[in-house]
Amino acid sequence: MISNEPSLNPLPSLRYSYLMRIFYFLLITFVSLIITVVTMSSIIRGGHTTELVRIATVVQDVALFILPAIITAVIVSPLPARLLCIDRKPSASITILAFVALMCSIPAMNMIVEWNENITLPQSLEALEEWMRKSEETARAQVEILLGGASVADLIINILIVGVLAGFSEEIFFRGAMQRLLSSGSINYHAAIWLTAFLFSAFHIQFFGFFPRLLLGAFFGYLLYWSGSILLPALMHAINNSIVVYSMWQSNISPEVNDTDINSWGSDSIIIVMSSILLTSVAIYLLKNINKTRNGVTR
Repeated sequence: MISNEPSLNPLPSLRYSYLMRIFYFLLITFVSLIITVVTMSSIIRGGHTTELVRIATVVQDVALFILPAIITAVIVSPLPARLLCIDRKPSASITILAFVALMCSIPAMNMIVEWNENITLPQSLEALEEWMRKSEETARAQVEILLGGASVADLIINILIVGVLAGFSEEIFFRGAMQRLLSSGSINYHAAIWLTAFLFSAFHIQFFGFFPRLLLGAFFGYLLYWSGSILLPALMHAINNSIVVYSMWQSNISPEVNDTDINSWGSDSIIIVMSSILLTSVAIYLLKNINKTRNGVTR
């Protein structure tokens, strides 16, 4: 057994040294990145239409996230499914608690989102801030194209792509492969979780959404560690993304309705935000301890 983790979520036997495992992961990811960029560029050469952007997004999720994680796992472990934590289902109790924690966190997360969006850099970094805001606007424009359409069919397609596929692909890459490989050496599992969350947020190249995405990434990382199943963080990731998708779809069909936007709900009330923090903390505390009473591993 090559692992510094306690019995909550042990690693399977692994091949090669720690540095070689990381090297293989980075090399495979780099090659996949090149292939993905070339393929996506070829697809959207026909124009940034909703249909083409959707196709390019699917290609990205499969080629850049899912395949590198699986290929790396097959190379570095005789038990790739166990390494990626795709061979176990989370228990009903931990799934319910994770969902409660995610829902309870919405007002507090909305407040953090607003704070992050309004961060201003010093005057000396004005050029950097301008570049970051332009990058943010470009990313937002791409999302609006991707989530275009006001029909029910558009909503279903967007939930499948941005919710289900993106949730699973990003989790199997960042938590299943990256986090697990980082924790296979001498790095403390807390450090592996937060480093992965940092890289997860940085990958999106959206500074003005960096901190809420960092916290979400850490939450997903601990869900994997506590449950031993990639399906739990993937499900919560999919639910979180689907909420955003639904909110944007709702604004497309009813642009005059703003008071029901869940992405801003509760952030302007200190009582709601404090209640959100308290309830989320309680749910996370229960999540942390539920597997200790069940010997740590969901079978």
